[in-house]
Amino acid sequence: MTGDRRGFELRIGEIAVRGVELRRPDLLGPAFEAALTRQLHDRGVPPGWTTGEVRPPGRPLTLTVAPGAGAEEIAEGLARTVYEGLGG
Repeated sequence: MTGDRRGFELRIGEIAVRGVELRRPDLLGPAFEAALTRQLHDRGVPPGWTTGEVRPPGRPLTLTVAPGAGAEEIAEGLARTVYEGLGG
């Protein structure tokens, strides 16, 4: 990484998780935030994210999870899906 860091703000209006029962749904939001932060750290910030050129995809982003998946596993998949769906 270089010393040139730029800030940006990413607002996600809604993440709807349907058809999955979580024992601790309250853990999903914080786990998603942590997982997306890891994606950005490991894979870098896509150029469009810092220039305001990110556009929502023209379709819902979907994720298939295994039965019994926990909040952490779902959050990792969601973060990867969001990152890739928004141009990463």
